[in-house]
Amino acid sequence: MLFFYNLHKIGNMRVAIIFIFFIILFSCGSREKCVFRYYEGPVQGTYFHITYEWNEDLSEEIDSLLQNFNRSLSNYDSTSVISLINYNKSDETNELFLKMFEASKDVYQKSEGAFDISIAPIVNLWGFGWVKNLEGFIPDSVEIAYALQFVGMDKFIIENGKIIKQFPESMLISNAIAQGLSVDYISDYLFDLGLKNFLVEIGGEIYCLGVNNQKRSWRIGIDKPIEDSDLNNRENQIIINISGKAIATSGNYRKYIENNNHKFGHSVDPRTGYPAENSLLSVSVISESCMYCDAWATAFMVCGLEKSIEIAENDPDIEAYFIYEDKNGKTQSRMTSGFNKYVCENY
Repeated sequence: MLFFYNLHKIGNMRVAIIFIFFIILFSCGSREKCVFRYYEGPVQGTYFHITYEWNEDLSEEIDSLLQNFNRSLSNYDSTSVISLINYNKSDETNELFLKMFEASKDVYQKSEGAFDISIAPIVNLWGFGWVKNLEGFIPDSVEIAYALQFVGMDKFIIENGKIIKQFPESMLISNAIAQGLSVDYISDYLFDLGLKNFLVEIGGEIYCLGVNNQKRSWRIGIDKPIEDSDLNNRENQIIINISGKAIATSGNYRKYIENNNHKFGHSVDPRTGYPAENSLLSVSVISESCMYCDAWATAFMVCGLEKSIEIAENDPDIEAYFIYEDKNGKTQSRMTSGFNKYVCENY
């Protein structure tokens, strides 16, 4: 208190000088200390890659945040908040769960049910959830009809921070939104610390701010939809240039099950219980929130090309890029009217 009392007594110029001194002392303003750092590792059944400019190694803090996230929203952790709710061992939620739930309900309503995190009983039947299908098993219509009665966001209510399920058999799956939210979760932490330049990527979902170590805006590749592609044979469809934005991509060409020469993609329509069959091969969505990018990319894969373009063009917060197969079997692309400004002309 004495320091601030005396500071108040001195002239405005001296106050300004002291204030600037403390900003320099406690920020990344010292160029000698600020370097670009890179950190990667396994998480959520995939990998994360984080590049950031800062004067400290933040790997321990990042690990702690990711562990906290898993304890909230991982369907693969039997003790997580979402798992305890699914198996009727608790009705307690937390801030991360509520954020995911409210965003999911929003996209559920706007997509007319094409996006629905309560689809867990159905996707587990197909083997696309945390219950895996190792033999290419295809559920029959009776099993699907039975599971569908437990699907629907209207079967869950939040009251005073607790969740009420209409049916004990109803379950929630976070796969189509949690990775995006985890990107936001880490990005918010870095932003609040004062970082100006960073990129956070988890399982292909990305948020970036500022510039890279070459002082250029971050460049992100959108993959060509090459079936069974991996790190050795991936190719870029286009390159985009973004800062202060997130991007998420969903596609059916890598994750599917095959039965009797028929391929069933993992984008299951919550309204029918069957994998969506339309011309889309992949969808990439840009927005300020990676959580919403993730959710909308999944929703659009279910909605199909024309309905998705209609929704995206009427939402000022998102832009989208669609890769699809035309009626002649050729790969084509379309984008929303505002997406083109992110595309790199030459790369």
